[in-house]
Amino acid sequence: MDKFTKVITVFLIVLIISFLSGCRDSKQYNTRSFYEMGTIVNITLGSKNDYIINELNRKMKSWENEVSRFAEKVNNAKPGESIPVPGIIYILLQKAEYYKKLSNGKFDITIATINSLYGFPEGPFRIPDNETIKNKSDDVGFSNLVFDKTSLSKKTELKIDMGAYAKGYIVDKGIDFFKSEGIKSAMINAGGDLYALGNKKNRKWHIAIKNPDNKKKFLSIIALKNKAVATSGNYERYFEKNGKRYTHIFDATTLQTANNYKSISVIADTVERSDGLATVYYLMDINKIKELCKKEKTPVLVYTLKSKKIKLCGWQGYEISD
Repeated sequence: MDKFTKVITVFLIVLIISFLSGCRDSKQYNTRSFYEMGTIVNITLGSKNDYIINELNRKMKSWENEVSRFAEKVNNAKPGESIPVPGIIYILLQKAEYYKKLSNGKFDITIATINSLYGFPEGPFRIPDNETIKNKSDDVGFSNLVFDKTSLSKKTELKIDMGAYAKGYIVDKGIDFFKSEGIKSAMINAGGDLYALGNKKNRKWHIAIKNPDNKKKFLSIIALKNKAVATSGNYERYFEKNGKRYTHIFDATTLQTANNYKSISVIADTVERSDGLATVYYLMDINKIKELCKKEKTPVLVYTLKSKKIKLCGWQGYEISD
C-alpha cells in the first residue's frame, strides 16, 4: 500500500468512525429537570444539545415572572388604577377572552376572586361562608377588566389567575426557542403539559396519560410528532371537606367548584391550546365536549367520575398499543 493510499484509507476510517459516532450521539437522549411554574419541568433532547437547557430555564423563569408579577399587580391594584401591560400579557389576555366566549362564560380568569377565598392555589384551604362569597360575587366577570396593548384597569376588587393556559403558552415559547436554535427533536413536559417536537430517533414520541386511580397504569399511550397534549383533572389540586371534593377549577357562571370528571386530556397544535381547552372541556357536560372538540378539531380523552374512558374527536388515531 503506497503512502497516498494509506492516507486515503486512514481518512476514510476516521470519517466512518466520526459518522458512526455522530449517529450514536443523535440517538442518545438525556432528560434534565428543573422546578418552574409551580411544577417539575422535564426537558428531553439529544445529548449534544444539553448546553441549551440552562438558557431555556433562564428564559422560562423570566416569562413566568412576567406573568406572575402582572397578576400580582392586578390583584393588588385598586379599581381604576392603570397597570402597564407587558409584551406577552396582551396575548394572554386575548386568550382569556377567547376561552370565556368559547365556554359561554364558564371559564373566566377573574374566578380567582372566588377560588382564592377557598385558599387556592396553594392553601391553607378553607370553606368561606355564603355571605363572604355573595359579597365578592359582583366583582367576578371578565367584562370588569378594561385593557388594550399598553394598559389595564379593573372596575371591581377582582383577582385574576391565568394559570390554566399561561403555563402552556410558556412551554410553547420554549419550543419556539429550541426551533430558533436549530433543534428539531425535543420534548418539554411541564407537569403533564407537554409538546413533542419532531421525532425521537426514528419514531414519534410515545406519551403515557396518567391514570388518576392507579399510578402503575395509564389511561392511554399516544404517539405525537409536532403536537401538544395537556390534562386537567380533579386529582392534584383539591381538598375534601364533609365528603365533598373541592377542586381548583371553578365555574364562573355558578361560582362553585367543578368536580365534573377525573381528568380531561386534549391533543392540539400548541400547549397553550391543549391547556386552555382541557379546562374549558372540564367545565362542560359530555355532549357539549363532543360538539366543541369537533369544532375545534382537538382529540379528547375523558375519564369520568365513574372511571369510564370516553375517546372523542379522533383520540384513537393517536393511540398505540402498550
